[in-house]
Amino acid sequence: REREREREREPAAKMKGVAVRSKVVVKGVAAQARPSALHARGRPRRGDLQVSCALTKEKKQEVVSKLKSELETSTAVVGFTFKGVTVPDLEKLRGDMPDDASLVIAKNTLMKRAANEVEGWSEMSQFCTGSNAFLFLREDLKGGFKGLRDLQDSYKKSDNPVDLNGGCCDGEYLTLEDIKVLEKLPSKLELIAKIASCINQVPTRLAVGVKQVPTKLATGVKKISEGDVEPAEQAASA
Repeated sequence: REREREREREPAAKMKGVAVRSKVVVKGVAAQARPSALHARGRPRRGDLQVSCALTKEKKQEVVSKLKSELETSTAVVGFTFKGVTVPDLEKLRGDMPDDASLVIAKNTLMKRAANEVEGWSEMSQFCTGSNAFLFLREDLKGGFKGLRDLQDSYKKSDNPVDLNGGCCDGEYLTLEDIKVLEKLPSKLELIAKIASCINQVPTRLAVGVKQVPTKLATGVKKISEGDVEPAEQAASA
């Protein structure tokens, strides 16, 4: 009887062992599948992170390329602090600037990179610190500074005044005093107007001078014919 009981127990034990092993296998499968389930819920995978970093680098390179384009067509660049300046005031500054000027807000590191890659702008690294907005000036220097000076006046008594950090022009770093001299320079249109005015005055003065020559000559001839003066004296007086 005991042998019969043992024989009856053996199949039950075997079935129990299979069941236990089955639970372990199922549990292992569930454990392996769990990370995929987590990814499905929105947690980024390693590959997703790599793609995200690559897109960030592409965006930075795009910004650097735009800054280089601005530098290549600019006469001068001035940096100023914009901390505390409201968006409407910045938009007003953009509206007050000449058509050939531009305002760009970019990270100092990206601006330094762009400046180092364009000949003549490496000195910009001296004022690429802190809160910086960059004013790109071209032909109308005086008009470009006007809106910036108005912005400075409106924030003069605020907790965050608008200060100039420095500038760069023709490969040279510009101090605050240099910037004052720069903004007094006439625009291209003003120079053209002055040159045109000078050119118009030349024929007028020439015509007046030519007109006076025959008048003096006729007077001299008349006096000589009348015997008032000798020809040598008349020539000397002319």
